[in-house]
Amino acid sequence: MEKSTKKRIYCFDLLKIISILIVFMHHIMMDLYIVHPMHNLKILDTLILRPNMNLGMIACGLFVMISGATLALKGREEELISFYKKRFIRVLIPFYIAYIMYFLIKVITFKTIFIFGGIPKWRFIFTVLGIDEYLAANGVRTFSLGIGEWFLGCILFCYLVYPFLYKAHRKNKYLTFIVMTIWFLFINYNYGRFNFVIPSHMNFFCQIYNFYLGILLIDKDTLSKLKKWLLVVTIPVILFFYFYKGLILLPDNLKTTIVLVSIFITFYELEGFISSFEWLKTFTVFFNKISLEIYLVHHFVIYQVDYMLGYRRLGGIATLLVIIFELVMTIVLAIITEKLSSKAYALMDKSNKK
Repeated sequence: MEKSTKKRIYCFDLLKIISILIVFMHHIMMDLYIVHPMHNLKILDTLILRPNMNLGMIACGLFVMISGATLALKGREEELISFYKKRFIRVLIPFYIAYIMYFLIKVITFKTIFIFGGIPKWRFIFTVLGIDEYLAANGVRTFSLGIGEWFLGCILFCYLVYPFLYKAHRKNKYLTFIVMTIWFLFINYNYGRFNFVIPSHMNFFCQIYNFYLGILLIDKDTLSKLKKWLLVVTIPVILFFYFYKGLILLPDNLKTTIVLVSIFITFYELEGFISSFEWLKTFTVFFNKISLEIYLVHHFVIYQVDYMLGYRRLGGIATLLVIIFELVMTIVLAIITEKLSSKAYALMDKSNKK
C-alpha cells in the first residue's frame, strides 16, 4: 500500500531520537572511558562498537539519510536562493548561539578571552559558514570549538548539492542511482589512495550517498514497491551485522549503508504501528524540534562537566548520576538554544517584512 509522502512520518522522528541517544552515549563512553578513564564503561563500548557495526556511524548516517528524505518529502523544487537561505539559516542560527554559549563558558573557565592561538584571523569565515570543525577534521586549523563536530559541515555540504541531486533524481532516477552507486563503491574501495585526512565515515564524498538514498527511498514510486514482507529480510540483516563476531570483508561504509537501508525500510514499514501511539507521537515531535540543538550542545556539555570533575575516577552510582546530569543539561541548553533561535528567526522575518 502506498503511503502519502505529504503527511508527517513519525518513524523518522523516532529514528532521530534513537540516533541522538546513541551519539550521546557514544561520546559519553569516549570521554569517560577512552580519553579520560574516569570509569570502566567496557560494556557500553562493546555494545556500541561491534566487529561489523559502529552504532555511532549508524546514528550519524541515519541523520544524513533522514535529512535527504525529509527534504524530498516536500516533493517540489525550490528556487535556489530561497532554499539555501531557509536551510542555512535554520542550521547556522542555532550554531552561532551554541558557539557563543560555549565560548563564554570557556572564557569563564580559563579566565581569558585568548583561547585560540596562532590561527590566521581570516579563517573565522569557516566558523561563520559552519564548517570549521569539518575542516579541522580535515587537518585545517580553525576557530572550532567542536560545536556540531564534523557532522554539521558535512550536512551543510549535502544541502549545497541537494537541489541538483533532487533534480537529477526527478529527471532520471535510474541513471542517477547507477552513477551515485558507482561513485560510492569507487570511493570506498579506493579511499586510501586519495590521502584524505578525515576518516571515510565523516567524509562528505562518502556520506552524500546516504543523503541521496534518503531521497530515493522516500520517492513515492519507491515507497509503493516497499512491502511488509521485506521485514523478513531487513530485520535479519540488522541482527546479523550486529551480532556476527567474524569480520565481514567489506568497506566499513558499505556495511554501514546496508544496515542504514535496512533500518530505514524497517522503521518505515512500522510507521502505522508507531503512529498509533499518541503519547509517542507527542514525545517524538517535541524532541525532533530540538534534535539539531541537542546535537550542537551535547558534546561541550560532556566536555565541560567532565573537566569540572577533574577527570577523577568515579564509582558506578556517581557515573550514572553524571550521565543523567549531562543528559538533563544537554536538553535544557538545547531548549534554550531553540528558544533563542526562534526569537532570532522572528526578528529576521519582521525585518524582512519592513
